[in-house]
Amino acid sequence: MTTKVAIINYGIGNIRSLYNSLKKLNVEVEIILNPELIFKFNKVFLPGVGSYKDAIQLIKKIGWEKSIKDFSSNKNNKLFGICVGMQILSTYGYEHGKSDGLDIIKGDVEHMYKQGCDLKLPHIGWNSIKILNKNLITENLPNDSDFYFVNSYSFKIVNSDQLIATTKYGIEFPSIINKDNVFGTQFHPEKSSNAGMQILKNFINA
Repeated sequence: MTTKVAIINYGIGNIRSLYNSLKKLNVEVEIILNPELIFKFNKVFLPGVGSYKDAIQLIKKIGWEKSIKDFSSNKNNKLFGICVGMQILSTYGYEHGKSDGLDIIKGDVEHMYKQGCDLKLPHIGWNSIKILNKNLITENLPNDSDFYFVNSYSFKIVNSDQLIATTKYGIEFPSIINKDNVFGTQFHPEKSSNAGMQILKNFINA
């Protein structure tokens, strides 16, 4: 069966960099604006930059919420949230007030200062990950691989078995999460050189 890959465009996200990275892997990928089109695909990326509140408001306003949940409820499909796209998979977010998330992966997203971080925020630049649980998304990836981050908020995950890798920046926070067929990275794989391309390749080949 041909793998059909889509990138959700809901107005917030680093669409072009991700698109170009996937094309380098010779992946047939489409950028979709209509929530009804999601069901034509096997694998879907949910990118995001900016604030949790803005992202989830746009998701709900455009009508993506039900489509994303219905898509991910089919275990034959796979969803990959990147940065804020990962964060809005949570139950709640607390950026610019409390917002309901998609509640696909249980947990809250809170400011890193509130969680004990004592370093300058936002956390911008290259940082390493520590792989805690073996996962298809980290296949052929050395532990301590470096990835590119831009974040001031981080995911407080409820179920530790859904925590694949962490990163240390003042606090230790989730950098890769996975529940069944739903994956998320706090970092930007599309901006993370060879290690990032390996993550994307693993997801496409999963």
